[in-house]
Amino acid sequence: MFKYVIMTLFIISACAVNTNQKISQLGERLFQFTYSVDIPSTEGEKMEMWIPLPSSNEVQVISNLSIDTQNIHYEQITGKDHGNTYLYLHEPEGTTTPKSVTIQFHVVRREQQVVEFSQVEPNNYLGSYSVVPVGGVFEKIISENKLSKTNHRGIYDFVLSGMHYGKPKSVIDQYYSSPWLFAEDRYGLKQVNRDEIVHLYQQSQTDGSNYTFGNGNAIYACDIGVGNCTDYHSYFLSLNRTLDIPARFHMGFPIPKGKEGIVKGYHCWADYFVEGEGWYPVDISEADKHPEKKDYFFGAIDENRVEFVVGRDIKLKELETDRTNLFIYPILEINDHISTAFSKQFAYKDL
Repeated sequence: MFKYVIMTLFIISACAVNTNQKISQLGERLFQFTYSVDIPSTEGEKMEMWIPLPSSNEVQVISNLSIDTQNIHYEQITGKDHGNTYLYLHEPEGTTTPKSVTIQFHVVRREQQVVEFSQVEPNNYLGSYSVVPVGGVFEKIISENKLSKTNHRGIYDFVLSGMHYGKPKSVIDQYYSSPWLFAEDRYGLKQVNRDEIVHLYQQSQTDGSNYTFGNGNAIYACDIGVGNCTDYHSYFLSLNRTLDIPARFHMGFPIPKGKEGIVKGYHCWADYFVEGEGWYPVDISEADKHPEKKDYFFGAIDENRVEFVVGRDIKLKELETDRTNLFIYPILEINDHISTAFSKQFAYKDL
């Protein structure tokens, strides 16, 4: 009975999708997702936490949402800038015992190709973000490499060829060596070696700089050319928006193959807008890790994922920082100071 209800909801939601898509030809996946956070006692000090929530759209239907905060007060808020929904948990008098927050929901996720998303204004996705600038060096890159507003594949291929997947934190990290990085290779516009990439990461841990992988810093991405999904797609956004092509940034979680298990971390991707057609998705970091799928990931993404957040520089109620560059993991403040004193876990189960 449950699956029948869910699929009925999904078909209704899909009515806004470009009619050129034939739903029967696209893959679908039905699963349960659990987002868990363990928070130690704050010993009576004020506690605030922000956790993203998923929303239904033309390619996913969210249902059976349950939220258990063990009596921590919370609000469910929808932001005005990108329409993202999140939990704001707050205890002015703090907590005196450990707490667990569990968010669980069901997802019907559909393989995505071009989609005409309703209530999305393309012109809202042309400006810059704090670490995703428009113009400047990207105008030079576009000119020197003859990138064009009418050749979307050319932009995709340029980022794909210029970036290398890797997150080396030290010389003994798995990403420092083959098959990720090589001693003889040089990376990015600055032609750095892998030791310099490690140095930049370690320096960022000391001085708090975001000039390293994993921050979605588009300048870092073009300079250094090594990073994760945030870096690939930030670079893609800066190039597209400099060319006056609306492009969006998406964050969520990959769902592994198998009936159930743990999800190790987040994933992100992007889409760009073509007038009269809709939004075309790209997943450039996955294309780089799986070269045999590079054609597929230009204009399509698989159903093995769930989206939580669209956009960057997210505004969150009462957060001391004005804007949040990336928002997918919990954010905890104790007495108005950011704290990492929590643990998180993500799990899935096919239905």
